[in-house]
Formats: sequence, C-alpha cells, structure tokens
Amino acid sequence: MDAVLSSAASELISRLVSYLIRKYQNRRATDNTAIRLQQTLLRARVVVEEAEGRQISNRAMLEQLNQLKRELYRAAYAIDAFMWRDRRSHAKLSRYRSHTRPPLSSDCSDLLPTMVGSLEAALSDMREFVVLLSGCPRVTRQPYSTYLFMESCMFGRQMEKEEIISFLSRPSQDLDVLPIIGPLGVGKRTLMEHVCLDERVRERFTKIHRLASDELDDLQNPDHHWSLFDNFSTKSLMVIDMVGSNTDAEESWRRFHSAVFQQAHRGSKILIISRMEGHSSLGTIPVLRLHMPQREELWYFFRVLAFGAADPNERPDLLRIAMALFKGTSSDFAVLFAAANTIAAALRADLSSRSWCRLLKVFSEATMLQAGHYYISLPVKGAPGSSCLFYNGRKLTSMALNDLPKVTMSGLLTSGSPLPTGETRFDVLVWQSRIPPYASYIATCDIDETHPKTVALKKRLLNKRRRDHQEDGTSN
Repeated sequence: MDAVLSSAASELISRLVSYLIRKYQNRRATDNTAIRLQQTLLRARVVVEEAEGRQISNRAMLEQLNQLKRELYRAAYAIDAFMWRDRRSHAKLSRYRSHTRPPLSSDCSDLLPTMVGSLEAALSDMREFVVLLSGCPRVTRQPYSTYLFMESCMFGRQMEKEEIISFLSRPSQDLDVLPIIGPLGVGKRTLMEHVCLDERVRERFTKIHRLASDELDDLQNPDHHWSLFDNFSTKSLMVIDMVGSNTDAEESWRRFHSAVFQQAHRGSKILIISRMEGHSSLGTIPVLRLHMPQREELWYFFRVLAFGAADPNERPDLLRIAMALFKGTSSDFAVLFAAANTIAAALRADLSSRSWCRLLKVFSEATMLQAGHYYISLPVKGAPGSSCLFYNGRKLTSMALNDLPKVTMSGLLTSGSPLPTGETRFDVLVWQSRIPPYASYIATCDIDETHPKTVALKKRLLNKRRRDHQEDGTSN
C-alpha cells in the first residue's frame, strides 16, 4: 500500500513540476513576444507620424499608409488588452471593471504572435514608401490641419481628404460631381470643412458655396437675392448637403443641376454629401464612401488624448483603468467619439490613480434606461449625492460661444461644477469640438432626488455621519 501511495505521489509531483515548467516557458515566450511587438509598434509609429506630417497625393501610397495604420491600431489594442488582463488581478479594480469583452479574442496572448507577424510584414513592405515619402511636401502646421496633435486634427480621414482634393485638382471641361456617402455621425461635414480650408483648394477656386438641398429650388428664383449666374460664372466649388426625404432632395437636385450646368464655369466642381445610398447615382464619377472607424482605431485615439504628454507605458496602472473605461463606452460611433473626448479630457486633468478610479466607478455604476437616457451619480455642488438623468442629446454647429451652456460635463466629472441656482433641469455642454465646424454636443440634465441609487447613496452618507457622530461622542 505504501508503495502505491509513494508511486502516486511521485506521479503527481512529476506532473505538477512539468506543468509549472511548461507554464513558465509559455509565460517567458509570451513576454518576449510582447516586448517584440512593442518594439515593432515603435517603428510603425515613426513611419506613420512622419507620413501624417506630409501631403501625400499618390493614392497607392495613401492606401499603403492606411494598411499600416490599421495594423498599428490593432496591434496597439492587442498589447494594451494583454497588459490589462495580465495584471488586473493585482489591481484594485475588481469592483469597477467592465464586463464587456474586447472584440479581438478571448485570449489576447494567443494573438500576440499573429499581431507581430502582421505588423512586421506591413513594415517590410514600406521601404519604397519611406523613400518616396521624402519627396512629399510637409503639411503646414495650422491649427485645423495638423495631424500630430489629435485633439486639434481630423482623425483617420487623411486618405479620404487627399482623394477629394485630387478630384478637385483634376482639370475638366464638364461640371464634375462627386457624391460622398456615409452614415450619420461619421464626419462628412467635418471632412468637407477641412477640404475647403486646405490652401490647395482655396487657391484653385474663386468661390466656395455651402448649400442644403432644401435651398436649391429657391436659388433658381430670379427675384432671389442670391443669383445663380453671378455666383457660378467664375470657377466655384459647391458643397451640397442632401437633407430631407430622398425623393424631394433628388428632384430639387436635378432641377438645380440642369440650371447650373448651363451657366456654371467649366472649371467648377460639386461635392454632394448624404446618408442615402441612393444618392450615389447623382455623381459623374464613382462615389466616395466613408466608413465607421474600427474600435481599435478609436482606442488609439482615446489613449493619446487621455495621457496627453505623459507616456502610457510609464503608468501601467492608469493604462489599465483607461482600458476598462473605454471598454465600457457605447458602441455607437457618434456617442463613442463624443464620450471618448469627454472622458479623456477629464482623465488628463488629473493624472492620479485616485482620480481615474473615481471616474471608473462613476461610469461603471451608470444606469442606461434607453437609448440616449442614462443616470450618472455625480458629486454635484449644491446637490450632493444626487443622480443626474442625461437625455435629449443633440449636436449643434451654429451656436455662438455666449449661448453655450455654462455647465460642462468635464466640470461635473472632475471637480463638481456648481449648478444654476435653484434649477433642477438645465443643459450641459458634453463636449465641443476644437476643429471645424466646431460642433457642440449638448444634453439636458435633470437632478433626480428619488432615483434608487440616489436614495441608497443618501442613506450611506447619513449612516456614515451617524457613525462619525457616535465615534466623536465616544472619544469625548
């Protein structure tokens, strides 16, 4: 019997030792792969940031750059997700972390070798690209066109912008029309603003007109103060925003195009922006489609904005919190983009673990009632321990600075902005874009004293005061 037990124990010990050795070897191989991926990411960033600082007009080069950027975003997301999962057991985030899983894989460590291979292959194909890049002129460092400071640039649309400018620069004897189709919130108007502000476009066209499709019929009225002939007799660029129903907009466009075609200068061009796929047939050249950025791309954007000038690799504790915050945000692009900017600004205001954990707690405890309606418990001055119901979110592009709400979401998240005196319902400036067309994202806020979370929080605060009072009485 003793011999059997001794044999069984030896077998168990042998298997345990073998398991630990394999685990150590796998762990070491994974760590080496992660280090290799970080080094490859650094090389890729050098190429991408240098390329984004230059005007690249060659379409093939732009496509190659976009491929490298996609691999860079995916690899950056993979390494950050791996580090977040690898060390989260040692972080004090178990109560706050999101249950949303990253879209890449259930095991990020298995993806690292694949990501290294893909990124290294993309970089090996860039040798000719780097040589040709030296011949491309540098981008003028103006606030609206710089690509190195993401908070003041149009993120991820360099290829589309250069493609539109290439269309506008081509000589033509006809009135060429380029439709630009994309879903709501993808950035069509922002892209148009950046195109129209580009010096290459402004030097080529005498006038630039921005029109809406519901204005086209009025412009053909001879008594209208805005004369078709006077405004289109010189080389002009027309940007037409197709709004309203599909049928009405198309009919107005066809009448307008027929009238303009007879009068407009032959060097003039027309850009149509629309959400309707049916409007792709209105162009004289193939349509340009804008697609939603991948979530990995937005993580890269959010990561840069959240840390600002700080190096995320030097603050792995904050990087894990940022990853948990980002994974808990909405999957809707327009909401996600505004939320990423708002949260990143609040994070960057105080680069401390305590502040970031507090924000993580706030957003992890938020309650979504329905699309666009959610409760958030905030330390609001004048209403401590209250829950704020945010709803009626809207995007505005024509508000004067003085008309914007004084209460900001960033102020509520960081220091507890004071509320309007005596008001329980007010507008909040969620986020304001720093690039043209300077869109403002606004939501209405109600202070709800009856929400269950508010009641529970008030009870906890009351019990804490009672305990503190009893302790003070005992000590006296």
